[in-house]
Amino acid sequence: MNYTELIYALLPDLLVVLALFAALGVDYAKLRDAKLAVRYRSAASICGRGLVLGIIAIVLQLTGIIPLMESDALAAMTHGQLVLTPGTLVLKAVLFALALAVLPLAARHTVTPQASEYFALLLLATLGMGLVVTSRNLLSAFVALELVSLSLYALTALHQTQKTSAEAALKYLTYGGVSTGFLLFGLSWLFGLTFLEAKEGYTLFITDSSFHANLLIQHPGMVTVAYVFILVGIGFKLAAAPFHMWAPDVYQAAPTPVAAWVASGSKIASVVLLIVLLDPVVQHPSIVLMLAVMAVLGMTVGNLGALRQSNLKRLLAYSAIANAGYILIAVLAFNDHGRTAAVYYTLVYAIATLGAFAVVSLLSDRLGREADIDDFAGCWKTAPGMALAMLIFVLSLAGIPPLAGFVGKFYLFFAAIEANPAVGPWESGGYGLVALALLFSVVALYYYLKILKAMFVSEENGKMDLQPVGLSTGAVLFALTLATVLLGIWPGAVMEFIGEKLF
Repeated sequence: MNYTELIYALLPDLLVVLALFAALGVDYAKLRDAKLAVRYRSAASICGRGLVLGIIAIVLQLTGIIPLMESDALAAMTHGQLVLTPGTLVLKAVLFALALAVLPLAARHTVTPQASEYFALLLLATLGMGLVVTSRNLLSAFVALELVSLSLYALTALHQTQKTSAEAALKYLTYGGVSTGFLLFGLSWLFGLTFLEAKEGYTLFITDSSFHANLLIQHPGMVTVAYVFILVGIGFKLAAAPFHMWAPDVYQAAPTPVAAWVASGSKIASVVLLIVLLDPVVQHPSIVLMLAVMAVLGMTVGNLGALRQSNLKRLLAYSAIANAGYILIAVLAFNDHGRTAAVYYTLVYAIATLGAFAVVSLLSDRLGREADIDDFAGCWKTAPGMALAMLIFVLSLAGIPPLAGFVGKFYLFFAAIEANPAVGPWESGGYGLVALALLFSVVALYYYLKILKAMFVSEENGKMDLQPVGLSTGAVLFALTLATVLLGIWPGAVMEFIGEKLF
C-alpha cells in the first residue's frame, strides 16, 4: 500500500483533525482560567481555520496541484474505503463549508463549560459525514456514519442550560442504538450474501458487481430481509417516518447550532449513503413498496404534525420529517435523474434549514430561551435583515418560486413521473405519490405562513432587543441567503455536476 498516496488523499481530513486537537490543546493548556466566552471564540477560530484549510486542500486536489491516484486505483487499493471523484470531493467541501457556517452560531451561546469539547465534537461529526460520502465500503461507511451519530448524541446532551437536553440525548441515544443494530445486522446479511456469491474476501464494495442481478435472482427473500433492516437504520438517520420519534425532542432540546447540523449535514450524508446502498437493487418490488410507505408516512406525519406546533424548532423538526418523505419519492425513481434530484433537493433543503436555524439561534440568544413562533411578532421592525433572511429560507422550504426549494421540488416530482409515466399503482412512485406530495405541499404552506405572519403582520411585542449580530454571523446569514436564491435562479450547472460526477 502506498502511504504517501493515502496521505495526499486524506489531507483535508488530516488538517481538520489537527485543528480539532489544536483547539483542545490550546483550551486545556492556556485558557482553562479564561472567561468562557473567550474559550468559545478561541476554539471556534481554530476549528474554523482547520475547515478553511481542509476546503483549500480539496480545491487543490480537484485542480491536480495535490496529486491523487486515479479514482478506481485508489478505491481498489483501499477496498472502496476512499472513492475520491470530483463529485465526492465537492460534496465533502460543501459539508466542510456548512460546518464552517455552524461555528459562528455555536460560538455565540455558551451552552456548556466544555468549550473545546463542544467544537471538537462538531468537527468529528463533520469528518464522519465527509467519510460517508467518499466511501463505497460497507464497513467504513458504517463506522463513519456511527462517528457522526455518536458525536451528535454527545452534542445534544451538552445543552446544560436546558433541563430537557439530557432527556432528549438519552432518547436520541436509545433510538440510535437500536437503529444501529438494525443497520449493522442488515449490512452483515448483505456482506454474507455477496461473500457466498463472489467466493472471495473482498466483497465489502457497496457497488461490487456481485451485488447485482445474481443476488436478486438467487436470493430474493434474503436480499429483502437485509434491506428491511438497512432501511430501518438509514430511516432513523434521515428522520423518515416511522423512525422519526426522536426528532422533535432532539431538535427542541439540543443547542440550536447542533440541531441545525443534525438537520442539514447529517441528512446529506445519509441520503448519499442510502442512494449508494439502493443502487444494486433497482426496482426490487418489496423494497419499492417499503420506500413508498415510508414516503407517504413521512409526508403525512411531518406535515400534519407541524400544524400543531408553536415552538419553532419543533416545527422545523416535523418539516424535516416531511422533507424526508419528499426525498424518498425521488429515490424511488431508481435512475440518474432521481438520484440527482434527491441529492440536489437535500442540498437546498440543508442550506435553507441551516439558515432558518441560524435565525432561530439569534432570536433565542436575544430572548434567553427557546423561541416560539409568536416571539417573531413584528420582527421586521426590530431586525429587518434577519426577517428578510427568514422570509427567503421559509419560502424556499415551502417551495415558492424562484427560490431553490421550488426548483428542487419541481425536479424531484419530474424525476418521479419520468421514471413511471404510466398511471398505475400508488406505490410505483409516479403520479400517485407526486399528487400526494403536492397536496401536502399546500398543507405545508399553512404552517410556514404562520411564521411569516408573525414576522410581517403581527404587532411588535417588545420581547426582542437589538443586540448586534456580528460580522461572522452576518456573513453566514448572507451567504446562506444568497445560495438559496442563486440555486433557484441558476440550478442547471449544479444539477448537471451532480448527475455526471457524483454517482
